[in-house]
Amino acid sequence: MQALTRRGRRFPLIVLVVLLAACQSEVAAVPTPADAAALTRLIRDVETVNQLVTAHADLATTYRTTALSSADRALLMSFWAPHVDHERALTSYQRRFLNGWQRAGDAEDGTRALVTGLVALAAQVQSDLLFVDQMGRSEAVRAAMNETAADYGVGPGEYDAILRRIALPQTILTLQLGTDALARRLQALRDKNLTTDKGFLELADQSLAFSAAVDASYQKSAPRLVATAITAATDQQLNAIASAIVTNIAEWLGDTRLRGKGTSLISPEQVVWLQAQLRPGDVLVERRNWFLSNLGLPGFWPHAELYVGTADELHDAFDSDADVVALYGAGGLTGWLKQNVPDVWDQYSAPAADGEPHRILEAISEGVLFSSMTEATQADYLGAMRPTLSTVEKAEAIAKAFQQIGKPYDFDFDFLTESVLVCSEVVYVSYRPDAGKRKGITLPLTTVMGRLTLPPNDIVRMFDQQLGTPEQQLTFVAFLDGREATGSAIVATEADLRASWRRAKWDLSQL
Repeated sequence: MQALTRRGRRFPLIVLVVLLAACQSEVAAVPTPADAAALTRLIRDVETVNQLVTAHADLATTYRTTALSSADRALLMSFWAPHVDHERALTSYQRRFLNGWQRAGDAEDGTRALVTGLVALAAQVQSDLLFVDQMGRSEAVRAAMNETAADYGVGPGEYDAILRRIALPQTILTLQLGTDALARRLQALRDKNLTTDKGFLELADQSLAFSAAVDASYQKSAPRLVATAITAATDQQLNAIASAIVTNIAEWLGDTRLRGKGTSLISPEQVVWLQAQLRPGDVLVERRNWFLSNLGLPGFWPHAELYVGTADELHDAFDSDADVVALYGAGGLTGWLKQNVPDVWDQYSAPAADGEPHRILEAISEGVLFSSMTEATQADYLGAMRPTLSTVEKAEAIAKAFQQIGKPYDFDFDFLTESVLVCSEVVYVSYRPDAGKRKGITLPLTTVMGRLTLPPNDIVRMFDQQLGTPEQQLTFVAFLDGREATGSAIVATEADLRASWRRAKWDLSQL
C-alpha cells in the first residue's frame, strides 16, 4: 500500500483519505482580521496558563495520592478552570475554520482559514500535553481536575475528556497534515504582503512552533497517553454537552450572539419592571448565555455593573441628604459632579445611542462608559443587590464611579492596576472601603490565571454567604431568571439568586 512519510513516520494512504474527507465535510468560514486578533488574545491567555502549570508542577509531587488541601485546590482551579474555558473556545475555532478550509473562498481565504483553525488546534494540544505531563502524574490532582466544581465552571470528567481527545490518532494526524499543508501554502500569503494579513502571519508562525513542540511531546508521551486514555471512563453526556457548547464560541467571542440581537430571554417589559425596582448605587450582575467576553473567569455570573439612574434620580436620591450636602456642598452630589467632572456629566446627560437616558455605568470591551437600561440589561439573567450603606456612602461610590469613565477595558483582569478596568473592578473601586473615612463594601478578591481579580460570581457568593449575618453587606432587590426552553425569563426569588452562583457555568439544564 502507498504511504506518505513525515518525520520518520509512515501513514497509510487510506487513513489519510478518510481523515481528509472528514475534515472537508463542511465549508469553513472565512476568518477576518478581527477573528485573528481575538484568537491572538486567547492564545496569549493559554500561554499564561501554561506558565502557571509549569510554575506549580510541584502540586503533582506534593499530592501523589493524598487529597489536595483547600488552599492548593483553589490554586489548581485558578488555572485549571481557565484551561477548560480555553479548550472549548479553541475547539470552536477548529470547527469553524479548520473543517473544510480548502473550500473557504479563494486560495488565500483557504490559507487564512487553515492558519486560524490550525493554530487553535496546535495551541490546544500543546497546552493539553503540558497538563498531562505536569499534573497528570498525580492521582490526587487528576481526581481534582475530574471533579465537578460548578463555582469555577468546571464539569465532571473534564480531565478525562481532554485525555481521550489528545490520545485519539486523528488528533495528531490532523495537526501533522495541517502543518504540512500550511508550510506549502504560507509563502503565497506572505507574497501578497497585505497589511490585513499581519495577524494571520503571526498566527502561522505560532502554529508552526506549537506543532514542533507537540511533535516532540508526542514522541515521548504517546504510549502512556493511549494506555491512560483507555482506562478513562467515557461520559457520553459530558461529550454531548461539550459539543453543544463549543459550536459557536468563535462567533460569540467577537460580541456576536447566537440568537441575534433583540432576542434576549429578558423581555422589554421586564426591563421596565426591573427599572422601577432599582435605586442609584445598586449593584447588578448579568449573564448573556452565549457571550464569552469574560472567557476564563470562573462561575455562572460573568458581568457586573452599577446602576446610577438618571440625573433626576440622582438628584432625588442624594441632593437633599444633609450628610451629602455637608460633603459635596449646597448643590449636593449632582452639583459636585457637574463642577468637577463636567465632560463626564455631559456624556451622562446626553441620550444613549438608542435614545434612552443613561442609567448604567459599566466596563465593557469599549471601556468604562454609560449605557441605557435597554443596552445594559438586554440579557438572559440579571440579579440586583443593594448595599447596606448610608446615603452619603452610596453618593461617594457613585462619585468615584463617575471618575472611572473613559478608562480602557482591562483584558488582563488585573486588579493591581487601575488605569484600565474590568467590569467588576468598577464596582470594587467605587465601593472600596477607606479606613477612617468610609465603610464601603469589602469585596472578596481571588487569584485567577495568576492575577488578583474579582469574578462577578463571587459577588453573588458573598451575598449568599453573608445574608442574615452581622457581616451582611448586600440586600436582595430583584432576580430575572432566564429559561432557554421557553425563550423567556421569570421573576425569581431571593433564594434563587442566592443559589445561582453554584450553577454550572454552562447552564444547559434549562434547554
